[in-house]
Amino acid sequence: MADRPTLILDVMGADLGIAEMVRGAAQACRAERQGGFHLVLVTAEPESTERLVAAELAAAAAAAQCSFELLPAAQKLPEHFDSPVEVYRDYPQCSIRVAMNRAKDAPSCAVISPGTTGLVMTSALFTLGRVKGIDRPPIGTPMLTRSKHLFFVDGGSNVDCRASHLYQFAVLAHLYIRTTQHIERPSIALLSNGSEAYKGNAVVREAAELLSQDKDLNFVGFIEGHTVFDGEIDIMVCDGFLGNIFLKMAEGLAEVIVGVMRDEIRRDLLAALAAKLIQRRAFRRIANRLDYTRFGGAPLLGLNGNVVICHGRSPARAIGNALLMGRELAQSDIAAQVAQYFETHAPIARTGNGAK
Repeated sequence: MADRPTLILDVMGADLGIAEMVRGAAQACRAERQGGFHLVLVTAEPESTERLVAAELAAAAAAAQCSFELLPAAQKLPEHFDSPVEVYRDYPQCSIRVAMNRAKDAPSCAVISPGTTGLVMTSALFTLGRVKGIDRPPIGTPMLTRSKHLFFVDGGSNVDCRASHLYQFAVLAHLYIRTTQHIERPSIALLSNGSEAYKGNAVVREAAELLSQDKDLNFVGFIEGHTVFDGEIDIMVCDGFLGNIFLKMAEGLAEVIVGVMRDEIRRDLLAALAAKLIQRRAFRRIANRLDYTRFGGAPLLGLNGNVVICHGRSPARAIGNALLMGRELAQSDIAAQVAQYFETHAPIARTGNGAK
């Protein structure tokens, strides 16, 4: 079992309940094609989780040669809280802290959680720590474009950034895409209010200078909001304030597009009949391409460990895909690559530390 990755699933943070999390774990097992993994389900409700595992997961895990265990968490989190730091301090036996502690002691592992983003990040930072050279770990988010997937950082973890932080985000995304998608020199662009070199605020312009100095990065300049989805770049970099707004607008717009198409078809009987007979497959493919559950979750980069953050409302399909993303991270050893990169590129990283 030592040569298999360990996937640590926090089953307590999901809006749809433990049963949906266990179904997602079963889907990951059924999709497993690389010799199996060890699954740890961290739960504050061990008895009900054990029943669900017996009904939903056990057979799929056995067929895929995956092993599993239940790891009890003695404390349940309150439904609502204002300070992730206070909750981290006051609930040392909550599921996400138990999961992070297990990850700290296990090689080749990843934590997957649909819990509150702030608490997952806080627990990861305090328990796993940052790679040397990284000031603020960002959330990396995969997103669909017309021709390929876009990966952008930061998806919401750092709302106030210096130029050096944006440079670090770009390096982390570069290493992640190079490792997981095997693109040797992924193209990188900074989100700005224009593509011209003089556009952007002072932080964005200084970040562009840092990225231009690093010849190991394929920095292609600025990109505007309306061209992001053209599929011309592999990585987009911005601060977490803009990134979170961008992400939620994109998700909302995708839902609106699919909803408007359905509403218009239902309004016209002839169109509805044509859609049913002729265009059903096309509409189904469109809906599938716009479905965020294909990606499962978003990796938290720059840690001495691997963490995948999921939507709280994640259905089984999203959880299954997030587990598979965690599996890939657990086998990648990206943390060592990040540490080595910043050792060899320290002068560039230090250049931006004074930017405000």
